[in-house]
Amino acid sequence: MKKQNNGSRPLVSILMLCGFLTIVVTGIMSYSFRYNQLLSAVHTVFGLLFVFYGIFHLRNNLRPLGSYLKKNEMRKWVWSSVLIIPVVIISLGLGVPPAQWLIDAGYALKELRPIDRQRSSTIYTKLTQTGQKLSIDIKAGEHYSGPGAVIMGVTTTAVPQMAMWVESFEGEYLETLYVTKKASDSSYIGSIFGGEEVRRPEALPHWSHSRGVVSEDGLLMPSSAQPLADALTGATPLTSFDLRTVTSAKLERIVVKLEINRSFDFNDFYHEKAYPDDPIYSGSGNSAQPSLIYSVAIDLSSKQPYYFLSLVGRGHHSGRDGDIHTDLSGISTAKQMIARAIVEVM
Repeated sequence: MKKQNNGSRPLVSILMLCGFLTIVVTGIMSYSFRYNQLLSAVHTVFGLLFVFYGIFHLRNNLRPLGSYLKKNEMRKWVWSSVLIIPVVIISLGLGVPPAQWLIDAGYALKELRPIDRQRSSTIYTKLTQTGQKLSIDIKAGEHYSGPGAVIMGVTTTAVPQMAMWVESFEGEYLETLYVTKKASDSSYIGSIFGGEEVRRPEALPHWSHSRGVVSEDGLLMPSSAQPLADALTGATPLTSFDLRTVTSAKLERIVVKLEINRSFDFNDFYHEKAYPDDPIYSGSGNSAQPSLIYSVAIDLSSKQPYYFLSLVGRGHHSGRDGDIHTDLSGISTAKQMIARAIVEVM
């Protein structure tokens, strides 16, 4: 048995080395690039194999390891290494530097990558709630993404923030179906080195005013201190997507709305110096063309399965009010953020 273990040690060591190199490479790629299912699967599988080989390797080396730990100097190193784990976890949980700087830098690197509008994904919200199932299919348009912030001399890719919600026929806000993550907790990246929380009241003003929840700073958009529930949020889809959700509204006739907005989408009318005296438009939100609002009336008692969301107006350029402004004369590329939006009553 002893000879068999000795013979297997080189093989286990080689397998551990291969596994270690694989999870290092896939870890760096996961940190730098947007989510990829195959990459995530490879990283997970080789991570589990590395743990398995590590246990086998540890079993064959318990005696020398025990002798190492008996040395006072070695004990200090072991305890120091163990204490690093809770310190890192707490730092990440609290979002304090330098841990948060590393997270922000990873997001910044991901935003440098181009968007593939030909792909599609599925998002699920309100999974535990009962009610009428809805599917909202969003087809990404030509200007769904575009040039964003410049970080370390490199132009990032900006994708839109959006919200979908339900109202009564009389215009009463009933419930939110989905909000992109950054809009749900103001987790916009102001800098890869952290900094103050970025607030964007101009991002989705019609939704935020309709919802009517005031944050601690007096603004109606959610903040990090008062975020939206995770069951309603998700990262901005990088492609066309299908939202699978549920409305618990106890009405036969409802209105489904979509509000969408992309920073840095400037044009000749909504440019950087369009409103120099407006502290919000000219502030850190990098406002451009205002949000666009889509709406459709749905009769849940009918047998009609499909409804097209129509463009009905825009939000205020700096979020000063929650009205639907029907004047779209200054809007250009923002109309092409989505090619179409369809609600299916399932």
